[in-house]
Amino acid sequence: MVDIISKIDELLEKPCYLIDIFPYTVPETADRRYFRVEEYFQKNRKEWNEKFCRLLLKLYCYYDFWCSCGEELAENPEPDVFAQWIRHCFEGDWKERDYINIILPACNAMVILNGDDLYISVYNPDRQLMELISQLAGAEGFFFYKVRGEQA
Repeated sequence: MVDIISKIDELLEKPCYLIDIFPYTVPETADRRYFRVEEYFQKNRKEWNEKFCRLLLKLYCYYDFWCSCGEELAENPEPDVFAQWIRHCFEGDWKERDYINIILPACNAMVILNGDDLYISVYNPDRQLMELISQLAGAEGFFFYKVRGEQA
């Protein structure tokens, strides 16, 4: 396995897409209602968490994964271990939640799940990965869209 930290740093500079609960970035309003809605979802996120876990496990069936979760590094972890790492991201209050970086070496892409967020970031996806993620995200009630960078 290559130096996973260097690879993460490299991919963070690439185009970024989101797997999100909203179909596109919510515009700011004077009453800042989005933040109140986000707070509600953060307090009631068990269903969202399970959907994120299912989506990532399904994606894992199609690609090799190099995973970094806290101090843990693994190439193609066992599914139950991978699911534990995903669920660990959501444990505790917002100050204690963790994240997982997943590199997909076959297409030089990366997926980041941060337990504080109501979305998953996807860096540098190729067309095939974008199509698959769109289908998997839609099946779980999520949306997939570009937030920055050049077209993949």
